[in-house]
Amino acid sequence: MTLCALVGACGGGGGGSGSEGSSSTGEGTSTTATTASTTVSTTESTTVSTTATTTSADGSSTTTDTSADSSSSGGSTTDTGVLPCPYDPVDGEPAYALQLVANGFDRPVLALGHPTEPDRLFVVEQGGAIRILEPGDTVAPADAFLELTVNCGNATTIGCEQGLLGFAFHPDFPEDPRVYVAYSPPGVNPPTRVSEFTLADGDPDHADPASERVIIEAGKPFGNHNGGMIAFGPDRLLYFGTGDGGDGFDTAQTGLDPSVILAKILRIDVEPDGTPDNPIACYDNPPDVSCPDLGPFDYTIPADNPFVDVDGFAPEIWAWGFRNPWRFSFDPQTGDLWVGDVGQDEWEEIDIAVAGRHYGWSAMEGNHCENDPGCDESAAPGQPNADMQYAPLFEYHHSGGCSITGGGVYRSCEVPAWQGTYIYGDFCNMEVHGLRWDGNAAEDLGLLVDTGELVVGTGWNAYGDVFVTTVDGVVFGPFTDGLVYRLAPTR
Repeated sequence: MTLCALVGACGGGGGGSGSEGSSSTGEGTSTTATTASTTVSTTESTTVSTTATTTSADGSSTTTDTSADSSSSGGSTTDTGVLPCPYDPVDGEPAYALQLVANGFDRPVLALGHPTEPDRLFVVEQGGAIRILEPGDTVAPADAFLELTVNCGNATTIGCEQGLLGFAFHPDFPEDPRVYVAYSPPGVNPPTRVSEFTLADGDPDHADPASERVIIEAGKPFGNHNGGMIAFGPDRLLYFGTGDGGDGFDTAQTGLDPSVILAKILRIDVEPDGTPDNPIACYDNPPDVSCPDLGPFDYTIPADNPFVDVDGFAPEIWAWGFRNPWRFSFDPQTGDLWVGDVGQDEWEEIDIAVAGRHYGWSAMEGNHCENDPGCDESAAPGQPNADMQYAPLFEYHHSGGCSITGGGVYRSCEVPAWQGTYIYGDFCNMEVHGLRWDGNAAEDLGLLVDTGELVVGTGWNAYGDVFVTTVDGVVFGPFTDGLVYRLAPTR
């Protein structure tokens, strides 16, 4: 167990940092909150047509059409195929604020807008439920879209890193009525499981619990560093972030091992191909490390994954060398995959994950030597060192925070000047910060909002809004509320 245990944080033998570098006392300036509610509707069903560009390790790029057919309910498109702006745009660069959307949630780690009805938010609770927040709702509803039995589901204090961790809509949702979740099933050091569920027949507000199909599991030797974020990329493939297996300083030695799926971002096609898949999570090293032998599973490994048919590499791997990629997100305009990777005991980092690249762990923590005292620290941001380990775009020391939550790229029409800004939080310092990257250098925008609450997650919708999810509580102590905010300008 660690100081920042909820998000697989930073240092110590339990996988997070000790008390060093943490000023998480539960104190802070609370954000002034108002209620956000927007409904946009038309009478036509049209197509939202967008494109995204994915960059590969060799520098080549692929532009993908990410069109989706919209419904005639709130947030549907005009006949131009573009979502109408639901806000009055604000000129210049106003101050940042968090606008309260709703509270009453159980440790919310993600908030996603329905793909064709952006004002309907699906809020993922670590305790095991996904709840639909309808436009105008300001309190978590009692009804659940889906409810699972998970490890730490009934926790009354902040600390456990397991539970319901990720959620994604099928790229063709709701026409294809499938959704995907990542969670920790009950048990001792359970795996992180990714499963598919289907909407209940004729019911758009509930998934059928009996429809579960397990897609993949990442076995775990310890209870922390679970990762658990999932998302479909602009290529319509599922990306799954796994932590290094837990404990501290990469006890299972997965960060530098390309043959195992821990400490990686995986990329798979969820459709079965009839070929058994048996990924290895880690190798047993008694008495400290033991990973269960799971599978077989049935998914499809994309033929253009960077390590397909490469000896010694798990073919599911998209990028590797991550300690605990707690929250990641795709820029809806460029397709870039932004990753907040939780550090060990000194450095937190932000990366843009590119196919085939290694991001340093556990030879390095950020751009600093960790388990390899002879490593190369000379790489510029986003560039490789002598060992072809890529330096982060940005890092910060634990003197300013100790457990990066990650976040999303702002693409809302409300504040044009904020376009392309990566918004992220830190669990320990309770703050929301901003970063801009021009391909060569990072511009640190510094502190945007001090929430006074533990920042545990993020989210977004088709309008390009970024959401921040928090818990009002104290690390290792009780919590009293879980809240969802929308990033908005002060007016």
